Amino acid sequence: MSMNEQILIVEDELIVAGDLRITLERAGYRVCGVARSVIRAQEILKTVRPDIVLLDIYLKGDLTGIDLAVELNERKIPFVYLSANCNREVLEAAKLTQPYGFLVKPFREKDLLVTLDIAGYRYEQQEELKSNTIIVSVPVPRQQQLPQPDFEGIIGNSTVMQHIFHLIRQVAPMDTSVLVLGETGTGKEGVANAIHHLSARRNKAFVKVNCAALPAQLIESELFGHEKGAFTGAIDKRIGKFEQADGGTIFLDEIGEMPVDLQVKLLRVLQEREVERIGGRGSVKVNVRIIAATSRNLEKEIAAGNFRLDLYYRLHVFPIQMPPLRDRKEDIPLLVSHFIRLYASRTGITVKELSPAVLNDIVAYHWPGNVRELQHLIERSVLLSRDGVIGKLDLPSPLDQPEFVNTNQQIKTITELEREHILHVLKICNYKIAGPGGAAELLDLPPTTLASKMKKLGITRKHSI
Repeated sequence: MSMNEQILIVEDELIVAGDLRITLERAGYRVCGVARSVIRAQEILKTVRPDIVLLDIYLKGDLTGIDLAVELNERKIPFVYLSANCNREVLEAAKLTQPYGFLVKPFREKDLLVTLDIAGYRYEQQEELKSNTIIVSVPVPRQQQLPQPDFEGIIGNSTVMQHIFHLIRQVAPMDTSVLVLGETGTGKEGVANAIHHLSARRNKAFVKVNCAALPAQLIESELFGHEKGAFTGAIDKRIGKFEQADGGTIFLDEIGEMPVDLQVKLLRVLQEREVERIGGRGSVKVNVRIIAATSRNLEKEIAAGNFRLDLYYRLHVFPIQMPPLRDRKEDIPLLVSHFIRLYASRTGITVKELSPAVLNDIVAYHWPGNVRELQHLIERSVLLSRDGVIGKLDLPSPLDQPEFVNTNQQIKTITELEREHILHVLKICNYKIAGPGGAAELLDLPPTTLASKMKKLGITRKHSI
């Protein structure tokens, strides 16, 4: 959203509304009205069409901001919710109205301005997509407007990947939080790397945390640190990942695995920009940009009570959805060539390009493990190549792939499907469990977790015979 746009404030707290007006006008926006109720907002909307509405959920009168949101959607006017401590039912109802942003009170001036910028961008993108065009609001050098096979280490020149590159360019210069979504192995960490490298924080720390790999009892200390003697075994003071990332970026991979009680503390970091070490007597200010990623469906996790809706809104300011490899198969030849060169260089083995027949087999495969599975396949193929030639690849046949329905049309249980999927991945990895190219890495699980699942499901190495 460009400055000098008209904004309608719908907020029943006079002090909050006054502060919003001052902040917006100082930033160059025009406030076209302030309403303390839905009725008053509707009166203003009869004479003025704002470019965006800042909309509190709880208002004076019988109608709520959610009621007004329905009308705003009908009139195609974008809006950003303002909320204090709402209960889950209200937040879920708010989410159904598809807001263009969500600010949790109290919020900083910078959060407000960035959220407005992102809301305007989302609205423009939605309108442009309706006419099958994509707007580029950040000037891009002419040579970068052409399809790029390698963008900040991410390989691909398909249309869908060019759109991903465009989103990365858009959000990288900002300090807003980014949520990267997608199946395991689609390259979510590569997106986080690219955003950090293209940001003003590029020369500061880039700290990565895999929330799925940390035991629940250790993750709080890992993220926020602890003081000496804070608990049994805390023999020294520990600086947490957020403090280590001060001035830079922290990447919270598999955020959907974070325990609910720690999600509350992460909310405070996002809101107050400060952390509390375990056993500490005060707060430590941190200047950190947060990029989160997950392969889980967070909306389903919210419905199951495993993920806080307010944290979802905090992180979902700028989502980037990574496509599975099966939806961008035109990128596979580029990826294959890249991985062959990479592993040939690392191993000193001279390897020729794949034959058309082998490449056709690769393109026809479904790739449940996405780019990561392809990478591991090419790594093994380079190591096993003879006379510089990669022969027939050990791709699972359709019969090896887990089915959702068996031959007598009986629905399989989740346990049965999980067992089949693990067996399928183990076969791909020649029953290597840990280390590079192992099943644990492909499944994005700690090796100990995979070993525990195998024991529970009755999977042993005899299945490899």
